Amino acid sequence: MDFLARVKNYFSYITAPNTIQGGVSQVSPKSSVFKPSQKTKPKANEISYSRDISDSQIASNSARSKYITVTKNPDYKLKNGDNISKIAKRFGVEERALMALNGLTKQTASKLKTGQVLKIPPTKKIKNVKNLNDIALSMGLSLDFIKRLKRVEDGNIGDNKFHNTPYRDKGGVLTIGIGHMVKAGEPQKLSDPQVCELCAKDLLKMEDNLVSLLGQKNYDKLPQSMKEALLDMVFNKGTAIIENTEGLLYCLKAGKYEAAINKFTYIKNYKGKEMSGLAKRRLFDISVAVKMYNGKIPQTNINTAQNLYNKGVALLRIECKQEGLNFGAQLEGFNKDVKRYLGNRIKLATK
Repeated sequence: MDFLARVKNYFSYITAPNTIQGGVSQVSPKSSVFKPSQKTKPKANEISYSRDISDSQIASNSARSKYITVTKNPDYKLKNGDNISKIAKRFGVEERALMALNGLTKQTASKLKTGQVLKIPPTKKIKNVKNLNDIALSMGLSLDFIKRLKRVEDGNIGDNKFHNTPYRDKGGVLTIGIGHMVKAGEPQKLSDPQVCELCAKDLLKMEDNLVSLLGQKNYDKLPQSMKEALLDMVFNKGTAIIENTEGLLYCLKAGKYEAAINKFTYIKNYKGKEMSGLAKRRLFDISVAVKMYNGKIPQTNINTAQNLYNKGVALLRIECKQEGLNFGAQLEGFNKDVKRYLGNRIKLATK
């Protein structure tokens, strides 16, 4: 077996699905701020980036073995009282990965019977991750993206500083490390290396979700920047933001990435309320994804970003009025972040 075949064979099982980050469970992106674009079919003449996995990605995927331990699991015969959640927890795998491997939906998974046999995904564990660079290498991502993700989650406290104890994020969610929602029984104090290891674990789960939705082959074909943007979306809002956005999975599987980016517009929190902060986060995702164009960004993507920015400013104005905040000061900070994401590609409001 040659090198390419060996790496593909290895990586075919090193990535598989996850629970939703940040406590978000239900998302209905059908009410996106850009409803017309959701029903518009991708242009036939748009640039297509669908291609086989690159040599650099092959090398990157191979290097991941230093940071991920993979243990194959035998098939499992269901016992009385078993369900998908219990089985996934028993083997240390994600429910979505378990369901995807066995071709199950939520409906069919709820009807499993004693004696049925399920295939179990491999159990994967993060190791040797101690800093931001290790996170990037463990996931096959760029260090630049990991640093940008940390800045977005941490509020620019600095690349070498970490939230080692729990704090409340802007949404009021109890958080620790790099955007990790604190769960019952989890440690209340982490060292810097533990924060980095936890982030790698969370990202690995996000990747598993994406693989379960797209399939391994389609996921491997994603341009690096698109892969990073999608990981951030799932990290921020959960897999449902991708799964339930009309046409997004089709665009991703078909390599219609320009059209896919135009769907990065869901900005509701878990209560269904549109938020200016989420508009800014989607602008961040767009800025990550369009790196694939090497500066020659399609006008439709720029238009989407502009409309999303305008919506975010309108929401910010309302939020400031409701909370008694100075809109001018808040707009200055909003614009500073957006300019860092997209430069001068969109027109920023001044008042």
